[in-house]
Amino acid sequence: MSVKDVVSECWILTLFVREDGQRLLLGSGDYAFRSDQQHFSANLIVNDTVDVQGGDGTYIIGQVRRAQPQVFEGYVGDGSYSKQQVEEKRRTFIAFFQKNHVFEAIYIFPDGTAIRRQRGYITSAPEVKELYQVAPEYSVALNFEDVNYYSYAEDEDGNEIYSQSAIIPLYGSVGGGLIWDNTGAVFDSTGATFDGGPNGVSTLNIATISTIYPVWTVRGRSEYPQLYNATTNTTIKYDGIVTSTQTLVVDMSRRTATLNGTNVLSRISGEWVSFAPGYNRIRYDANNDYAPHSSIEWQEVVA
Repeated sequence: MSVKDVVSECWILTLFVREDGQRLLLGSGDYAFRSDQQHFSANLIVNDTVDVQGGDGTYIIGQVRRAQPQVFEGYVGDGSYSKQQVEEKRRTFIAFFQKNHVFEAIYIFPDGTAIRRQRGYITSAPEVKELYQVAPEYSVALNFEDVNYYSYAEDEDGNEIYSQSAIIPLYGSVGGGLIWDNTGAVFDSTGATFDGGPNGVSTLNIATISTIYPVWTVRGRSEYPQLYNATTNTTIKYDGIVTSTQTLVVDMSRRTATLNGTNVLSRISGEWVSFAPGYNRIRYDANNDYAPHSSIEWQEVVA
């Protein structure tokens, strides 16, 4: 089931996606929500002891957001299900929400738009009360390591469509200088700025309210490709060769790395590259110049 397969309702639906690709929809049909379901638990605001000097010279207390557990509650079946059907749905629910899995929650609105939370972990075991009730209650709680909500969209096949993208040229392969800005050259709605000097370092103006982690794609041939952000001082490297028929996809947000769809996380070294709000100095390196550029994509932080 993809986001586009979900029939619009008069309330928010939640499509859960496990890291192994399994999906389960809560909010209608087999798993209706309770009428008092709270879909968006506010992040906790915590005052740290670190003092931060404001631009006007005054000092304020640094604040950070921390996620708190999100509880999902509702009913199995709609009152017309047989005992056998209810039991089958109960087992499906329990089997899906298991420990040692990572979950994403995609909230789908009546107009078909969606936002996503990611890196969720089970904090309260899935429960379905009392077997053989007409519509037994279910409950499960997750805590999301990432406190942000992200924009989200899918194509007809369920593949994620990113709202922002940019091309990063190979370091040393760019001569002269050029400037891209607004929306013309980076396929986004808010615009990003790129400048390429003699050494090929790129400057991106990231329009976001929080640190984001992009998806980095390298299409071979590329030997030991590396991505570096001087602004956040983060570097990641693939310890191997991407051949001319291969594509390396490193998802900094989901903490995954695949080569033509095969897991190659063991060949990734360094740290997950992050982008800060505002200007970021990005560099793409490799031991050869066959792949003149790599690309990055990301979703915007919406809350």
